Amino acid sequence: MLLGLLTVLALGMGASPALAHDGLTGSTPAASAALTAVPSEVQLEFSGAPQQLGTRVVVTGPGGTVSTGEPEIRGTTVVQALSADLPAGAYRVQWRATSSDGHPIEGNYEFSVSPDAAPAAPVTPQPAAASTGTGTPGVWWAAGALVLVALGTVVAGRLRRRA
Repeated sequence: MLLGLLTVLALGMGASPALAHDGLTGSTPAASAALTAVPSEVQLEFSGAPQQLGTRVVVTGPGGTVSTGEPEIRGTTVVQALSADLPAGAYRVQWRATSSDGHPIEGNYEFSVSPDAAPAAPVTPQPAAASTGTGTPGVWWAAGALVLVALGTVVAGRLRRRA
């Protein structure tokens, strides 16, 4: 009976918002964007405010690493400054952030700058076309339910031996 109650309780619990990791919701430049102006920074927009500790953005291009300084957190946006006078070509943004719940999330995407691009001011965030992020709270709930079932089985077995 105890085992059944624990199982029903464990399976009936839904995912709490605190267990859902933040995710990337947009970026500027956007993933796969073909720019005609060189950006002065990369902006990554998250569903929650990331923590400063563990947050890192590395932008590489034709000449190597072009990100400069530490990323700046502005609410739910991480801003990474880029070197001046970037050459045209393909750029890759690799990011890692510590979500508001303390779990690391990471991803990457690419954008390109055309050969006749000129320096430009930062633009407003746009939704990202492709990103990867970690965090699967459903797996943790399933693992927790299995632990509870196993614990219930052990307790039930010991209670039967006593009877």
